Amino acid sequence: MTYFLANCKLPTSYVQKISEYGKVILLPEFEALESPVNAHPDMLAVNVCGKLFIHKENTKLASLLSSYGITFCASNAEVGKKYPNDVSLNLFEVKKVLFSCVKHASKEVVSYAKDLGLETVNVKQGYTKCSSMILGEGIVTADTSIYGAALLHGVPALLICPGHIDIEKYNTGFIGGASFELCHGKTAVFGDISTHPEHEKILEFAKEQGCEIVSLGEGNLFDYGGIVRVDT
Repeated sequence: MTYFLANCKLPTSYVQKISEYGKVILLPEFEALESPVNAHPDMLAVNVCGKLFIHKENTKLASLLSSYGITFCASNAEVGKKYPNDVSLNLFEVKKVLFSCVKHASKEVVSYAKDLGLETVNVKQGYTKCSSMILGEGIVTADTSIYGAALLHGVPALLICPGHIDIEKYNTGFIGGASFELCHGKTAVFGDISTHPEHEKILEFAKEQGCEIVSLGEGNLFDYGGIVRVDT
């Protein structure tokens, strides 16, 4: 079974389309984090090589996941509304490489990744997952530290211009928060990829990685915090 852990503010039309690929679970807001990103999946959970981690203090999410029979591990990192206490789970794994701002990352997640033999790569950007669109074994990002680290460690990467992604409250969102893996070979975006000024480069890079980009809606891309996919 495939579960999609999604922002509770995700439009119904998106939920309906995603539901064709699995069960959508709308995540409750986590009061320890700043609104409106306190319902963003990339702030609330991370899946590393099939193991799901959530904040120890997020009892609402723990109860919800348990009701679906989804197993998870607790991260003991301190959680708070201000950076860097909001980014401990904002990391990702691709091509056996774990990208994170290590000094602010969950020790439980980093330790688990090392036990699996993953290479741990440190980047300056604390909002690591927010900033990174995953396309197969490649990434798209507007962050130069992530881009440089990816190339240095053999991960295909495309550097794009910052901005051009909407988000509630803040000036701009991130490409990672506007996208997620829908299924093998397909990455979905919230909005229409053609509205991005560098969409042609992104689509070409996706093709090189053997991926298709699926636009779930119309208008500008919107950062809902991505989606954390769980396969059981």
